[in-house]
Amino acid sequence: MNIHCRGIVVQQVRYSDTSLIVKIYTESSGMVSFMVRGAFRQGAKFRPALFLPLNLVEIVYLPKPKKDLQFLDDLSIHQHLVQLRTNMQKNAIVLYISELLGKTIREHEENAALFGFLFSSVQWLELVEGDFQDFPLYFSLELTRFLGFYPRQEEQSGFDYFDLAEGRFRDFAPGHAYYVGPPESAFFRALCQPNLKAPGNFGLNNRLRRTLLQEILLYYRLHIPDFHDMKSPEVLRTVLG
Repeated sequence: MNIHCRGIVVQQVRYSDTSLIVKIYTESSGMVSFMVRGAFRQGAKFRPALFLPLNLVEIVYLPKPKKDLQFLDDLSIHQHLVQLRTNMQKNAIVLYISELLGKTIREHEENAALFGFLFSSVQWLELVEGDFQDFPLYFSLELTRFLGFYPRQEEQSGFDYFDLAEGRFRDFAPGHAYYVGPPESAFFRALCQPNLKAPGNFGLNNRLRRTLLQEILLYYRLHIPDFHDMKSPEVLRTVLG
């Protein structure tokens, strides 16, 4: 039976002279890889522009459980993302988020909460006006809720050290180098607060934004064994800086 669902394009990789392999995070089946044959041929049904990073799409495909690569029967754009393609700063954030998702999400099962978070995040970034430079920091930490290592919150005041290895705030510096101390830890804690009205604006300056991004990516490396260095943060730092 065909599956008809929404999806979020995560990555596209050229395969041969005419084809693509595309990763799409789907509403029904998690991360799914598709072979798109003939995408670069004249008159192709599925052109490469349909698979730009974080495109919100509607797809139809017949799942083949024993195959690593699936084939699309139909695909259409769910929402055109004009700002994400024309605004240089937003486009840099798109590249960062898509690379982060490609390195962290591997599950092939439905996860409605994660899909909703990703879908609404893309829509928020498209529509937001004003300051949004801090959104990559908030998004990166919020994603860890679904990856299983979201920072544990401590109610006590004075817990001014965030232990990156343990994923918790402490009232003293741990006996290793992997921690965020004051004053940066106060902003780290602020990024973890729920029900934020402005997840893209924490009033950070460029230096603090770069420092926190480095610490968050170190947090990922400590909790995901095969999490390798990313290329997009350098672009992000240059464009947002």
